Amino acid sequence: MRTVLLATLILSCSTSAYGLSLGATSVHRRLTRELVMALDSVLAHERAGGGWTFASAAGTRPAPNTVPLKIAERLAAPLGLARWDLVVLRSPGTPAAGLALLGGYRASGRADYLAAAERAGDLLVAIQMPSGGWFSEMPVEGRALAPWFAWAVRRTAVDDDVTPGATRFLLALWEATGERRYRDSAVRAVAFLVRAQLPDGAWPLVWRPGWKRVLWPTFEDLPTLNDGATTQTIETLLVAGRTLGRADLVVAARRGGEWLLRARRSPPQAGWAQQYDADGVPAPARRFEPAALASWESRHAIDALLALAASTGDRRYCAPVEDAVRWLAGSAVHPGCWARFYALGTNAPLYVTSDGRHVDGPRAARSGYDWTGDFGIPALFARLGLDGDGNPYPTAALARRVLARGRAAPAERAPGDPGTCRNDHAAHTDFHMPDDARVLIAHAATLLAALEPAAPSPCVATIQAPEAGQ
Repeated sequence: MRTVLLATLILSCSTSAYGLSLGATSVHRRLTRELVMALDSVLAHERAGGGWTFASAAGTRPAPNTVPLKIAERLAAPLGLARWDLVVLRSPGTPAAGLALLGGYRASGRADYLAAAERAGDLLVAIQMPSGGWFSEMPVEGRALAPWFAWAVRRTAVDDDVTPGATRFLLALWEATGERRYRDSAVRAVAFLVRAQLPDGAWPLVWRPGWKRVLWPTFEDLPTLNDGATTQTIETLLVAGRTLGRADLVVAARRGGEWLLRARRSPPQAGWAQQYDADGVPAPARRFEPAALASWESRHAIDALLALAASTGDRRYCAPVEDAVRWLAGSAVHPGCWARFYALGTNAPLYVTSDGRHVDGPRAARSGYDWTGDFGIPALFARLGLDGDGNPYPTAALARRVLARGRAAPAERAPGDPGTCRNDHAAHTDFHMPDDARVLIAHAATLLAALEPAAPSPCVATIQAPEAGQ
């Protein structure tokens, strides 16, 4: 059956290529038009000095989400000293917007897209922290970092694709423009990511100075997949290794991959947890984040393994994919929808309140958290030549529907975009507000992924077809 599946996919790719010569031009035009419309909306929300921020009511300041910025706002605003703008880096934020704009420039040739990407890049260069990375949201006065921030905040964000995403964007901007300042800033960021790697090969949520880790130890210093910390860093180092011609970065990425191979649980719960302790055991994080398997983070883990296999040619990274996909396929709470957390052992979906109480569904759980979503899992299935339930297509014609990347193809999700579940919109955060720049950036990233689909994965052949009659 594995041989039949591989032959089916090869046939589907060849027949898709034939179909591409007949119909892809119109599809490409449509996607380009839609991407241009989406990016025009992104441009309309750009700050004057570059970058993007959260949505806010007319005449009000965007409300920060991180503790340091909340405290600063609380102290400075009543005194009229809060003169900064809030620039958002956590994905889908300013780096994701920059990458989408560069994609729009490639697709349309629009010079204003490149100019906006350069404004965002110049802003990131200007506000890069002494560590070499960036924080989730940063206070900016014009095109410079607010003076108080560098000495008040002694932590650098790895999660939410903050520093990894900024690094990939600056590398892409250097390739597009040849401007050395973008390369130099990206090299500093890469050095930070390598320095932040833990001895076991994973990455923490944030990097903090050693004295703070000793005096105030926290789960934030431990190995994690939460919000793509380890997985997005692996993929970023692979990109940097290729772009900069540095084999040492691929070695660091492979160390992260080896940790992923060790951290995955055995079947039937062949997924990954969101947070781990120092011994590599699934662990709780915040009070509403239990020790559990995590569907979103497992999808990111699979993506990182697929990227490692494609970059290195090492098929060992394909080995965990089949069982992990089977676990995801069997864990949907309803078609196209997954809970974020699943109980160790029973695999029951978990929903938790702010004080740690387990409740029956996402609406009763802590607000402001994405308890359900498609989490990009249907798109992962499609890239592996599987149907929406995670099963191989029995014929080339059906496989071709997925591989052709037409309008009905599942949406690829940017880091930080959970997608939605039908009838579950009330359970999601205000991330889905249509006037939020982050929503517009996520939509543009999805369109760009459809316009520039990834190459077929070398791990496709490892996904076994089910036995007849099962």
